[in-house]
Amino acid sequence: MNELKRALAFVLCICVVVGFPGNLSAAGEAASGDSSPNASTDASAEAQVETTTTEVATTSIDATTEASSEATTEVPATEVKPTIKWKNKTESIKAGKSYTFKAVATGDDAVKYSVSNTNVATINQTSGKLKAKKVGKVTVTAKSGSLSVSVEVTVKAKKIICLDPGHSSSVAKGTEPIGPGSKTMKAKDNSGTCGNYTHVPEYKLTLTVAKKLRTTLISRGYKVVMTRNDNKKAISCIERAKVANKAKANAYLRIHADSIGSSAVRGMSMHYASTSNPYIGKKYGAANKKLSAAIKKGFVKATGSKVRGGGLNARNDLTGNNWAYVPTTLIEMGFMSNPTEDRLMQTAAYQKKMVKGMADGFDIYFGYK
Repeated sequence: MNELKRALAFVLCICVVVGFPGNLSAAGEAASGDSSPNASTDASAEAQVETTTTEVATTSIDATTEASSEATTEVPATEVKPTIKWKNKTESIKAGKSYTFKAVATGDDAVKYSVSNTNVATINQTSGKLKAKKVGKVTVTAKSGSLSVSVEVTVKAKKIICLDPGHSSSVAKGTEPIGPGSKTMKAKDNSGTCGNYTHVPEYKLTLTVAKKLRTTLISRGYKVVMTRNDNKKAISCIERAKVANKAKANAYLRIHADSIGSSAVRGMSMHYASTSNPYIGKKYGAANKKLSAAIKKGFVKATGSKVRGGGLNARNDLTGNNWAYVPTTLIEMGFMSNPTEDRLMQTAAYQKKMVKGMADGFDIYFGYK
């Protein structure tokens, strides 16, 4: 029995020294650091795999670096924001004149134009052409999409007109020279005539018409100065002329109504200082006649009024004309001694026609019509 044990122990020792086949041998090789050809081949394979893995990793890093580099170099294009700005604009224009505004926009939306007050000026929405109507301020805006630019425009008077409503309920007392340097004296003013049938005083009619004319002239772009705004103030003919002179008026219209002993006489007429006037004739005589002819033309066309004595009368005896250093004329709108014209001049409809006619006359004189 003991001999059998010794034999088994011997065999076991031999197996340990020589090595078991299969898995047991592989374990022994690994443990003993075996340098057999198979071991070398396995080591080479392992090295090749490791090298390949390293190359793949390196390639992956290079690819990542290159992609990152490309991403850094290739900057996306910056989006261009749309803009709008003026190409043509003005901040001042005279009433009655036109001007074309132009704005340039880089966006896709078309440019459209507008004004803040169509009573002062109007503008074509697409072309930008503005027409100035009357004195005032207006904001012009150009808009494209959500963008806009604006400019404030001052509309200036095309001309200055002085209106003198003849006479007053309070009459200036005393006398004054008929012209500059003249020794001939004349009453400063008188109360005027009165409607034989309506019994309306001339000074009331002239003020009513003058105020309506002022409104119309302002709407046409004129600046209007009045010698009086009520019937209470006493003002002489020289003082009235000085109002026009101080205003540097481009035209001065004295508004009156006529009267005569015969009720059959009717018709309008104009009275002006001619070129032969010794006071202001040389400087203003020609302009006075031109203004008179223009007012007559507009008045007759608008009212259908008859004309008395040709309608244009050169006179050197009118103080209010002789002291005016601007183009001046006096209109007699009709006869308050004539029943037809007296009643007609008190109606709102005919007053509207008279006002239109005189306003048209100014437009004709200044070349606007």
